[in-house]
Amino acid sequence: MSKPEWFGLALLGCGALFGFLMGGAFGVAFACVCLVVGFVLLVASEALGTRRKSADPKTSSESPTHLLVLLKEVHARPHRAGKFQEITGPHQTGLEFEIFVHCWLVNDTDERMGITTTRLTLTKPGGAPVLLERVYGDLGNWKLGRLRDELDSWGVRYLQAAQEAMSELRWEDPLEGGSSREGWLHVRVDGLTPAEMQNARLELEVLDSHMASHVGQVLGPHQIPGRIWPFRPEPMKIATRPMPSEPGSPSPSLG
Repeated sequence: MSKPEWFGLALLGCGALFGFLMGGAFGVAFACVCLVVGFVLLVASEALGTRRKSADPKTSSESPTHLLVLLKEVHARPHRAGKFQEITGPHQTGLEFEIFVHCWLVNDTDERMGITTTRLTLTKPGGAPVLLERVYGDLGNWKLGRLRDELDSWGVRYLQAAQEAMSELRWEDPLEGGSSREGWLHVRVDGLTPAEMQNARLELEVLDSHMASHVGQVLGPHQIPGRIWPFRPEPMKIATRPMPSEPGSPSPSLG
């Protein structure tokens, strides 16, 4: 608090005290003068900017950033030697898991926020966190199986199996204030049994452009083997027209 503010408060207190002690018309007049002068000093101090803000950047008036990180679902597909492997027991060894994590990022502020990097770690029960290496650019080779609840024109409800494409979680573009972004992360991990994978904790850390850390996590049980299946697009068929043969040339043979 500045000196003019202290002086104004002192005048207010003295005016009230002496006005009460002296009493009468003179006491009331003295108290009124002190109250008016003290109030003017307080208002003038605020108007002239004598109340200065702290120069410490930690106490600046900049609004704090807040990014919500949500892990919606986890699918872990067991493989061995690059092929799908059926699980025969909870403590089966020698498996590699293809892990697919559905993530949501929500900018809970009014300002535009850039994303610097992300880190996805896995912690098995009783173990230490392990940083997972992300697999880029291959989600076009996988599909998510869903059951759609359809209603036809006759009012008959039925379930229909469908395959949905999965888009990667991107963070190159800034996240606008109040907006959200969703996507999938694909990682691989080995050295886990099905029971350990089922109860593992996955944690996604996101660093924003202000170097603030935001963390979201999900604890099992996870979906094993889940509903992620390999997808191979059919090769495009190109229609060809036979070339006209010249007179006297032999016709092509399938022999």
